[in-house]
Amino acid sequence: MQVAVIVVTISIIIAGIALGIGKALGYRRIEQFGIDELFQSVLNAAIVGSAVVVVESIKATTSSLLAVTCQEGADALGELSCIFGKTADSSFLLFQEMLKMSNILGYYQNLVLDFGSFSIQPLANLGGPLAIIASQLLTLQFVLILLNLNIQLLSFFAQNGLAMFFPIGLVLRSFFATRRIGGFLIAFAIGFYAFYPLFILAFPNPDAEVALSVSSFASFNNNSAYAVVPLLDLNNNYAIASKIDNMSFSSALGNASGNTSSNNTSAGVVGIDLTGDISFSLQKSANAVSKLLFYSVIAPLISLLITIVFIKELTSVLGSEFSLPSKLI
Repeated sequence: MQVAVIVVTISIIIAGIALGIGKALGYRRIEQFGIDELFQSVLNAAIVGSAVVVVESIKATTSSLLAVTCQEGADALGELSCIFGKTADSSFLLFQEMLKMSNILGYYQNLVLDFGSFSIQPLANLGGPLAIIASQLLTLQFVLILLNLNIQLLSFFAQNGLAMFFPIGLVLRSFFATRRIGGFLIAFAIGFYAFYPLFILAFPNPDAEVALSVSSFASFNNNSAYAVVPLLDLNNNYAIASKIDNMSFSSALGNASGNTSSNNTSAGVVGIDLTGDISFSLQKSANAVSKLLFYSVIAPLISLLITIVFIKELTSVLGSEFSLPSKLI
């Protein structure tokens, strides 16, 4: 900020010299140039003088507009960065639980009962759910990359937005040739420090849906009924058949107990329904992944478009040339 003060002082001196030369030599264009630059220099001095107040006002305003849910006393950038961090952590937990289910289903899909004259693969159709899980895992990995990318961008803006781009913009705006660039940097700093995070925070947080999905998959994975068959029993067709029968063909018991539309995977529950439990978990994960995509892709894109429009309009104001009639000087 000290550099900006020095540059503004120099620009005022240069404008005064140009004005004096124009008046002394009778060159109206030089005189008008000096008048315009003097006005711009005074405007820059006002901006520089109020820069600290402006910066603190931006921080206070963004903090006051927040409904704090993650980090107490943070501004919009800090709050959004905290939320993205927690969302990334919960998304990774979901990724882990889905991967565990994928391993369990892949294990049972490849089990074959060999009766000598013929063999059967009772759970071969688990390939369908496995394909769905595989596609959702890829989508989750994409979401995790985007969330961490956003965290890095927010960290960059928090460190350099008002501390670097704003002062540099003030310096560049003090000179005729770089006035528009300076106006752009000032608008850029304000836009990405305040507007970008605030508009993303207006969108619903997906953490609740992700937590429900994590709970659903964890319940399935921790259920002893779906535990893999011990290696010693893999040569025992009866042990394998009994295991598969108990976990996949007991939906009638589940219906009798009234558990037909929820994830009935608590250990020890009578009436295990493999198909129903997989369907329930995949339904929850589809809802969670869609909300994660909306929050990590759609929300930042919409906020980015709004921020770009704001930066463009503010740049046109801050980068404009203001002219005053020479009669006023």
